[in-house]
Amino acid sequence: MTQRERVLAILVGVCFLLVGGYYFMNQYSSALSTRDRQIETLSKRLDDEKFVQAKAEMAIDRLGVYKQHALPESIRASQSFYQERLRETLESTGFDDIVIKPLNGRRGGNHYQHMFTINGQATMEQFVHFTYEFYSFNILHKFTKLTIIPVKESELLDISMNVSVLSLDGTDEVPTPEAVRQPELAHGDLKEYTGVILQRNLFAPANKPPLFTSKTEVEAELERPLRFRLSASDPDRKDRVTFFLGKDPPPGVELSESGSLQWTPDALGEYKITVEARDDRLPPKSSTQELLVTVVEPKPEPMRDPTPRRPEFDEAKFTYLTGTVAVGGQPKAWLNNRPKNQQLRLGPGDTFSVGTLKGKVVDVKDREVIIEIEGDLRVLSIGQPLAEATTMGPAGEL
Repeated sequence: MTQRERVLAILVGVCFLLVGGYYFMNQYSSALSTRDRQIETLSKRLDDEKFVQAKAEMAIDRLGVYKQHALPESIRASQSFYQERLRETLESTGFDDIVIKPLNGRRGGNHYQHMFTINGQATMEQFVHFTYEFYSFNILHKFTKLTIIPVKESELLDISMNVSVLSLDGTDEVPTPEAVRQPELAHGDLKEYTGVILQRNLFAPANKPPLFTSKTEVEAELERPLRFRLSASDPDRKDRVTFFLGKDPPPGVELSESGSLQWTPDALGEYKITVEARDDRLPPKSSTQELLVTVVEPKPEPMRDPTPRRPEFDEAKFTYLTGTVAVGGQPKAWLNNRPKNQQLRLGPGDTFSVGTLKGKVVDVKDREVIIEIEGDLRVLSIGQPLAEATTMGPAGEL
């Protein structure tokens, strides 16, 4: 073999080696790619299986929570328990004329949906209280329909509600209120909800503050008890007015919610007492007034009246205010003369004569009546004898 032939044979051998190496490397690379794809497929399948398993575990946990907040599987037991629970909550929050009717329920998978209609009357404050208690009882229930209609010339609302609640298969016991009750809802406690909602009470007219009708100046004697009756009228006739002391009253001043102010001053001078009249509407409105009390030296004792003393038995001592009512839209005060077993029904402007007292009715208010006797205005409260009516001052000074 010549040198030339030998070189040619070597070149041919190298070519065969290169082709064979390329083929081998191509096969090896293809096998690696196939294996990587298989590993990726198996890993994805494993991740999918883990995801499905995790979802199943979450669903099992969620179902366990649902069972803690669901009614029992027994339809009759669940319906009886929930209906009684609704009635207790409605009554405890002040609803009247309550009617609860169960409707036909629906079966769906592993649960049963109970449905009820509720009708009743309540104020907006009572309704807010009920809904707060409803959602605080944290079970699988909800409102599906709500209708509110204001009652004419009243703060009451006609309320109609539809609610639904779920029973779950496998639940044996009714939930205990203590176990499922939420301490407070998302936006706070009942007071916070009441304050926000009643500030925007769309079903009631705008509340007007009460107006003082009593005097702003009064005279008191040194070291002698002062008794003065505050009075105020509210443009909203059905609102009840109560009275409160303002800041920094003189020591010893007392004021009842009905407006009876008492004080025994121990020094001469002028004293300003801030008082507040507040109605019971929500949100409440109030007015303040300064009462100027001038303390003077005691007046000398009056000379003994030579006129004959009144008889010890006086029918006025045994005649009581028993009630104030509206008859045909007109206010009436009922006085019961016990010695004569006689019932007097008097309105503003009517005169009366009972025992040694003669006078007329000036005004009839809630649980009290203003009367005029011998030129002085007096206030008579329910259960109080006519002879002990509290003096307000001369009629011309009111």
